[in-house]
Amino acid sequence: MKRTPGALRPLSLLIALACAATAQAQAVPQTPPTDLTRGVVAPEVPLDGTDGQYLSDGAALSIHTPRYTAQRAAPEQMAREYLAARHGALGLQRAELDDLVVHEVRLGDDFSVVRFNQTLQGLPVYDSWLAVSVTPAGKVIFVANGTQRGLQPVDIVARRSEADAVTTARQYLGLPADARIVFEDTRPVVFRSPTGTHRVWQTTLQADGVRGAWEVLVDARTGEILRAEDTNAYADGTAMVFYPDPLSSTRSTYNSPGYTDGNDADTAQLTAARQAVTLRDITFSGGVYSLSGTYAQCLDWASPSNSDCVTQASSNFDFTRNNNAFEGVNTYYHIDTYMRYVNQTLGVTAVPNPSNTAVVYDPHGAGGADNSSYTPGSRRLQFGEGGVDDAEDADVIVHELGHGLHHWLAGTISQTQGLSEGVGDYFAHAYSADFPGQWTPADPQYYWMFSWDGHNSFWAGRVVNWQLNHTYPGNLGSGIHAQGQYWASCNFYARELIGGQAMDRAHARGLSMTTGSSVNQKTAAQAVINAAAAMGYSQGQINQIGFAFNSGNAAGARGCTYDVTVPTVTDEIYANGFD
Repeated sequence: MKRTPGALRPLSLLIALACAATAQAQAVPQTPPTDLTRGVVAPEVPLDGTDGQYLSDGAALSIHTPRYTAQRAAPEQMAREYLAARHGALGLQRAELDDLVVHEVRLGDDFSVVRFNQTLQGLPVYDSWLAVSVTPAGKVIFVANGTQRGLQPVDIVARRSEADAVTTARQYLGLPADARIVFEDTRPVVFRSPTGTHRVWQTTLQADGVRGAWEVLVDARTGEILRAEDTNAYADGTAMVFYPDPLSSTRSTYNSPGYTDGNDADTAQLTAARQAVTLRDITFSGGVYSLSGTYAQCLDWASPSNSDCVTQASSNFDFTRNNNAFEGVNTYYHIDTYMRYVNQTLGVTAVPNPSNTAVVYDPHGAGGADNSSYTPGSRRLQFGEGGVDDAEDADVIVHELGHGLHHWLAGTISQTQGLSEGVGDYFAHAYSADFPGQWTPADPQYYWMFSWDGHNSFWAGRVVNWQLNHTYPGNLGSGIHAQGQYWASCNFYARELIGGQAMDRAHARGLSMTTGSSVNQKTAAQAVINAAAAMGYSQGQINQIGFAFNSGNAAGARGCTYDVTVPTVTDEIYANGFD
């Protein structure tokens, strides 16, 4: 479905770059609605210690240099040995250790990450995680602690049923009885609110008629809504294939002849900017080919429904951008290519589900609005329209995929200090910057994010040299999208210093060492540099990452101000290697 000039479209449910656009006025970034938000408490700002970050009650939020070696065993056994010895530093009582249930073990030749979920009386505790990273030799190299303290026993019997909770959540969101439900999931959890500990129903709803993927916690005894939050991460919107976009590949500027959106119209220049590529692992069944493969699956699951996931008798998917099929093909190629890079080239496992590695996406979703999103509950992507169609720009495609990668690596998404927005920006720019024949570091456009979708009359786009005029933590900018640029910029600068694959791998493996929605940029940066050291990077490479993270931007310098601890090969946790 093409855009109608001047028409406003219904907003949909998203984890995305948000930008509201009309045909007459320049877009302004959108933010998630706040009128339905309830019971959301900002995470406590931690205090920096010599070996990690600590909360006001003395419990460690993260321990960067644990300095503990367990006896060689399976990763879970070594992690539990550490916890038995050092549980006090995490604010846990010994009796509470039995309530830590293994959620996932991410095995690696160099280190493994054991991720626990805290439970109480057999129920999982809401947003309560603990991750211990340990080498095969038993050296604990990083601990991320998001457990809850001060939990009280709860009445385990639900006085309100699961169906009651779902009805309560739907009514709270104002959904009519006949609303089209895109995704719905309900499960029992324990939730600690400022007033006490509760047994609740955790309901996640995504439906036509309300913008966002809403998580609603309903008290199983009283039916009271204790917490409600839109879990989508919003971002700025746009997108055969553009390689990675028609402006970067031709070194052209928006509004030069032939290089405008023109309500999705074809031009000779935009048609010529397409690149011939191979669509790998598409499905051939019943005499037709479809965009469904190992790492990507086109599915028209979100409004509007317009059959944009084309199936055909020919294996040649050659379309120009005026055809709705173009965006589905363009998205398939870029998702498939980047998922192969992460999972095969980098050797980092990051997939939506172990049994289904394909990323499900809708190239024309979001209710037709100028938004795109990743939704953690359904683990799906959708791309909107407005200005330039989002799915025409590889930066938008991989940014939204980046939210998913963050989720799959860390087990949850943190938007503290805009971390996940920065993660999406970093993955996207790292991907698009490696295409040949584009802008060079001498060009301002080299540092532009969303080169085709943004930096035009629709919206201003973003950059990955944000650190030149900003510092951590007090001058990151306003809002998660601005703040996220700092993370993307610092990591991209490190990438320029040590090379693409090396930094991309450290970035991904570092994120896998974190967990919880309160992880901030400094904690994540420390995890990245610790991961590099654990993977056997040279001292020179580690120092270069440290230089990018710590050296500051004064006197023409280009560094950041995280003040992370830079590991050395003589540090206790790294001294003996990881054989």
